[in-house]
Amino acid sequence: MRLGYLYSRYPVLSQTFCDAEMLELERREHEIILGSLYPPKTALRHEYLKKLRAPIRYAPPSRELDALARKAKRAGRWPSALVAQHEEKYGAEYKAALRARNALFFVELFEGARVRHFHVHFANRAAHTAMFVKAVSGIPFSMTAHGQDFMSDLGNDELLRELCASAEFVGAETDFSRDLLAARCPESRSKIFRVYNGIDLSRFPRRDMLLHVPGRAEARPSKIRFLSVGRLVPFKGFDILIDACAELQKRGINFDCEIIGDGTLREELEERASRQNLGERIHFAGEQSQNYVQAALRDCDVFVLASAPDDRGASDVFPTVIAEAMATGKPVVSTTVAGIPELVANGENGLLVPPRDARALANAMEQLARDENLRGDFGRAGRLRIEQKFTIEKTIEPLLERFEQITERCPE
Repeated sequence: MRLGYLYSRYPVLSQTFCDAEMLELERREHEIILGSLYPPKTALRHEYLKKLRAPIRYAPPSRELDALARKAKRAGRWPSALVAQHEEKYGAEYKAALRARNALFFVELFEGARVRHFHVHFANRAAHTAMFVKAVSGIPFSMTAHGQDFMSDLGNDELLRELCASAEFVGAETDFSRDLLAARCPESRSKIFRVYNGIDLSRFPRRDMLLHVPGRAEARPSKIRFLSVGRLVPFKGFDILIDACAELQKRGINFDCEIIGDGTLREELEERASRQNLGERIHFAGEQSQNYVQAALRDCDVFVLASAPDDRGASDVFPTVIAEAMATGKPVVSTTVAGIPELVANGENGLLVPPRDARALANAMEQLARDENLRGDFGRAGRLRIEQKFTIEKTIEPLLERFEQITERCPE
């Protein structure tokens, strides 16, 4: 099966779930025709992306897009009615004409490769562009909506409803996001389904798991190592994590905490840590590749992610890095936000606390810091939960089934 994939920006370090999905499709001998509106903002790449066979085709500069638009108008393929409709309905900020011009490039890409269906991750400008690809070429598309994209980034529920109506089907990465999306787009409820992000366990072999074994003679360090990974943006809750670390310091817990990731809040967060005399305990590692993250997961004692909704209502929905920590056999401390309880079973493989409650977060972190046996029990239970429910081989099945149904009924 040959499938098109279209992104707003690809690759992105935080979107490892997109990589896992496409790599699994290629492992099953499906061919991917991969397009992206924009190139990545950083030159840093996850090492495993060397395995991705599909070359990435980026939309060209404006001059070439203008030439494509003139060519389309001469051939009667310019989607003038849809452009005019969207300019009137959604205003200049949604850039309907630019979406149409970009779409013409991907129409040529997909038609040239005889793509019968293409998929879009995120209900954002790539999904908006997909509507114009479909209008020009008739090639159907599907979409996976994730959370922040339709919760806040798109910024228009009417356009969201139009995107869902235009798509053949719409995946949502948790029960939580599926129900939220269906409530916003009730006319498309029947085509919205849950598709969890999956983990490629071959990148997290059991031999690399540092699990506690009762009676094991290995000496453990007296300092507990906490780890958190994510973009330094409000809904990741790093300010609350820093406050929880300050509370642990007052309680005499010997620990350090590494934060991997970068973002607009880095300077503010570093200052927050400094004000609370945590400069020697909290290390900001910046953006790092997956190999670095995996090594940090192996070396830590507890993984912590203090997710919380931001002022716009955006939040984490299903943080893949939590699943990666569980796959590595690490106990997790996180919050009851969105779909996180669908991943972390509270009291079985981790501890969940209310969002934006630094004291509750500190209590959970302290409980695991003081109980090595509990850390080991949670770590083993987390690994087993990933093996049973969240491997990419299992999670991709409902998506693959729908792809096959569509391509079977679409002529060559």
